[in-house]
Amino acid sequence: MSKITHVYWFAPYNLTCPSTRYRGKMPLEYAQEKHNITFDFVTPSRSLKGLYAFAKIYFKILFFRKKNALIVIQKICSNRLYANALKLLVLLKNKQTLYDLDDAEYLRQDTKSLHFFLQHCEKIQVGSLALKNYCLQFNPNVYIATSPVYRHTSKKVSKNKKIHIGWVGDVGDGNNISQNFSHKTSLFHILFPQILQIKHPLKLSIIGVKKASDVPQIVRFFEQSKNIELDIPLNLNWEDDAWLYPKICQFDIGLSPLVKHPFNIAKSAFKAKQYLSCGVLTIASNVGENSRYVKHGYNGFIADQPSDFVDFIHQVATMSQAEYRVYLENAFNSYENFSMHNYCLLLLQKKRGT
Repeated sequence: MSKITHVYWFAPYNLTCPSTRYRGKMPLEYAQEKHNITFDFVTPSRSLKGLYAFAKIYFKILFFRKKNALIVIQKICSNRLYANALKLLVLLKNKQTLYDLDDAEYLRQDTKSLHFFLQHCEKIQVGSLALKNYCLQFNPNVYIATSPVYRHTSKKVSKNKKIHIGWVGDVGDGNNISQNFSHKTSLFHILFPQILQIKHPLKLSIIGVKKASDVPQIVRFFEQSKNIELDIPLNLNWEDDAWLYPKICQFDIGLSPLVKHPFNIAKSAFKAKQYLSCGVLTIASNVGENSRYVKHGYNGFIADQPSDFVDFIHQVATMSQAEYRVYLENAFNSYENFSMHNYCLLLLQKKRGT
């Protein structure tokens, strides 16, 4: 690929989707500020305004594509009009095309469109080693660009008197295919039963309940544990989550439980990265990319089995402030491993991918 000066980015969903924000919109804004890159960013929409915006960019590429412009098709797997129009675009304008993938969509969606883009885009950018190995079946030009977190100003400074543990994500359990490996399954089968074993006072924050009907289910699970204070905020703005990082800084421990499943093995440990970016000690299941970023005994702990979550929470609760602050500094200093800067260098082909 030649030097990139402009990016045409076609996202799979609107800005409520973390991938759309963190792998698409935010890096493009960063690249514009730091590298003087211009961009056009498109999200799918059935409104007249959305269709017009898509058509305008689409025909601009067909007839007046900017010199040294990169076309990115992000995680689009449907077989509807949006996807089919982009298939034609890739066939007609194959030079400097990139397909971006950060989830094992081949395990929960029809693969016809996915495989088309993997075969016909010039390069493939993925979020994990498992995704790279899968995509190499269809295209030899695959590299890993782990999902980044932007550099915010929130930083954890000390441990609370009452230990505060927290989880961030989408509590939904998806469709029939994805229920077995959903975050909800990970919470109710791995994490919550272990937390019930803890008898000292603690606060548990669950940030990511989108359906109010899920709250009573969580409350009932812990109703006999009077030592546990629940914090379950609702009606949160997921299009601009700058509010999130000050909340994470209130945690003493960030939790990332994952059911061991090929879908979760292919995830990019984004939840753990969000905690670490705040300098928050993290306990994560030994699944997928988690151990690549959470270093056991350094910036957090890796749980090989569910009961390890209890043991490590107890260990953190009994740490001195001085010992705890070492973990915080190590966590905060982990940021360069998943920085927006490095992600943009890979996207713009200014750094060699892995």
